[in-house]
Amino acid sequence: MDEEGETILFYSVNETFVCWNFDDCPVPVDTDLGSIVDNFEHALHQMGFEGRMSINVDSTQDYRKFGTRPTLDMTFYMLSVLRETAPILANLAVVVKPNIDPGSELHRVLHCLKSRGHNVLIVELPPDEECLFSVDSLLKNSRFLGGGKPRAKKELTPEDMRQEEEEEEDGSYDVSDLSNQKMLDFSERIKHVKGPRTVVFWDAIDCPFPLCFSPEQIFQKIKSVLMKKGTNDNITIWAYVDERSWRDKCLGNKTWDSRIYFLPAGDRRVRMLNDMFLQSRDAPLHHCPGLLILVSNHFSGDPFYMELFEDMQHKNYHPFLITPREHSNISESPDEWPLSLFNRPRKSSQGPLPKKPKLDAA
Repeated sequence: MDEEGETILFYSVNETFVCWNFDDCPVPVDTDLGSIVDNFEHALHQMGFEGRMSINVDSTQDYRKFGTRPTLDMTFYMLSVLRETAPILANLAVVVKPNIDPGSELHRVLHCLKSRGHNVLIVELPPDEECLFSVDSLLKNSRFLGGGKPRAKKELTPEDMRQEEEEEEDGSYDVSDLSNQKMLDFSERIKHVKGPRTVVFWDAIDCPFPLCFSPEQIFQKIKSVLMKKGTNDNITIWAYVDERSWRDKCLGNKTWDSRIYFLPAGDRRVRMLNDMFLQSRDAPLHHCPGLLILVSNHFSGDPFYMELFEDMQHKNYHPFLITPREHSNISESPDEWPLSLFNRPRKSSQGPLPKKPKLDAA
């Protein structure tokens, strides 16, 4: 890993998105925001970022008159806007406080993007002094995620002048057991089996799994119900669990063969939404629809999150929401589980579970 102070000669013509939470990292009083935007452009050029730049603000205030764009959730916006620029790997610069919490969703998402080939620049506000956001200050306080201070190359090689590497569009792989070899968590690009698929995002805090079942049994029980409903058999389940109670059982090494993966819940609504977009990016569907099932209480009733969830249909993932609290008055034995979740009528604008697609290629 590079030392944080090491200079790295750098050149990129791809667009750079600057994300900035003004509420956490406010602009100094009486500072002209328009001049800060100009300073960012000049500083990025000196660091080798030669493409277009836009500043995207996560704030309760609206700063669009200064050429910035407000966002409602910075981590989701990062994933969304960089997904929209595909197949070009856009650059990302993030204004943050010093020492990002390694357990935060911001820290996780930044490393997810870095592992997928994006250049991630950290603009870290100094802890003991006011950052004036001058060109010199931005150069001093900026570094790549993982270390190294970028500076523009003075002379470009023929390789530099060629178009920068594009990300591979086809996220599917004809390797049937590839996703079963280790515990996956979206920290790196996930390879998927070719063909139509069903993906389940399960909030196991809102809807706990029966404790008498092993991970393999949980997967097979859910798969059995889904296949009886007519879905395809290429099923992956992402389960978000209470880290304290599931750490020893399911959050360590993967000792089962089926495609069920246990993740620490954290702020699970934000994380689950972010992981859905990573799923659609890593495994895009071009020629047939997939099915995305969400089991959670934390989306229904929130227009913002429901809109983002339902937007998955534009990525050929048919979104289907199951709200566990609507089934809480039903008792069923472990042998019957989870029939009640899928059998009762659901308040869903998406209609019934779609039948298995006829096409066999993703």
